[in-house]
Amino acid sequence: MPPIRYADNNGVFIAYRTFGGGDDVIMTSSATLTMETVWPWVKAVAESARVTWYDKRGTGASDGAANFSFEERVDDIRAVMDAAGISRAHLYGASEGGPQSVIFAAAYPDRVKSLTLYGTYPSFMKRRDHPHGWDMTLSEYGRFVDRIVAGVAGDPEAGRWFWEMWAPTLASSPGFVEMIAGITVSTGPGATRLIWEAMYEADVRALLPAIQVPTTVLHCTGDRVASIEGARYLAKHIPGAKLVEINSQDHFVLDVYPEIVTAINEHIARGGDGSPQESDRRLLTVLFTDIVNSTPTAARAGDRAWTELLDRHDALARGLVASHHGRLVKTTGDGLVATFEGPSRAVSCASAMHKAMAELGLPIRAGIHVGEIEIRSDDDIAGMGVHIAARIAGLAGATQTVVSRTVKDLVVGSAFRFDDLGEHALKGVDEPWQCYTLSV
Repeated sequence: MPPIRYADNNGVFIAYRTFGGGDDVIMTSSATLTMETVWPWVKAVAESARVTWYDKRGTGASDGAANFSFEERVDDIRAVMDAAGISRAHLYGASEGGPQSVIFAAAYPDRVKSLTLYGTYPSFMKRRDHPHGWDMTLSEYGRFVDRIVAGVAGDPEAGRWFWEMWAPTLASSPGFVEMIAGITVSTGPGATRLIWEAMYEADVRALLPAIQVPTTVLHCTGDRVASIEGARYLAKHIPGAKLVEINSQDHFVLDVYPEIVTAINEHIARGGDGSPQESDRRLLTVLFTDIVNSTPTAARAGDRAWTELLDRHDALARGLVASHHGRLVKTTGDGLVATFEGPSRAVSCASAMHKAMAELGLPIRAGIHVGEIEIRSDDDIAGMGVHIAARIAGLAGATQTVVSRTVKDLVVGSAFRFDDLGEHALKGVDEPWQCYTLSV
């Protein structure tokens, strides 16, 4: 097996191994699997590709971390690619690693040649408008996670229950549960709980239309963990995606590895010269802010004082956006529009702006949304994602930050907490949007 190397993602060190030769393939698998578990079929992929496998944060040889948000785990993929010197790669995402791969492919189309998804889902839980996930209340899901954690902690009954659900065909084989327990315990009880708790809110449906790369969705028809209907939803809503249904009841199953290898190799064969597709559309987080009651405040202050206040506002705003790794698109007279590559940075920036502007006596409101936007020739932005962000900002009161459900779902696992604001009809938008206020 190749030696372990490490990628540094803001002080969290992610272990990875690279081997083979040819087109690059990045493998983002389930948190329960390490290289040792899947070495035979990973070697098969490496016969025609240069494979990079990494242990996800909190698993295997990678560091643990306080932050298990989807955004941070997506950024781990970027950190590994950078450390390994990989500019673009074919991306493979399995099970819990599927949503992260979807987000990465949508956010960084210039770094992804193709996407292969196996045994994964667009939303882990059943939703009012998506009946294909697990149907559990939060308390029921908590007890479900308790049992999984017990299995990781060594409870043999809970361990057997886990594998009889994950791999019923293989679990009936003599000695299978004992054998698999010995090679896949790569995640401690604490990290296991954090990962599974984050999965309750996992929902990447809004991002699927933004995927611009060739995609194959593979799924076992009788999978008891991730419904085949969820896979069909993925294939239907990712533009041009191909669906391959496999006759099996298992979620974790060795027999389907040849099909996975075939799908990846087909993408490699169609990879062309590896040049990224030119596109003026990107998945970005959009932040709108504006000063509350700016007109009466300007009248009280007078023209000169108001101009000085706005100059200080703009200078502070530029500095805060830059310090949170965002791009200031424009100021709007009494506010701003900025974009970020991740929603956590936008939420943190909005929180910092509330505090800074309050010290100037300028209460602001903020709205944040993640969506596909159009980058115009003058570096301005347009499109429905921008429109939704602006409308969401209009829902905020003084000192409030309002976010779309997409933002909330992508920062699950972070320290941010939100209060439900309910569904709102947004002018110019066909369907109502679930919105949330950031808890301070």
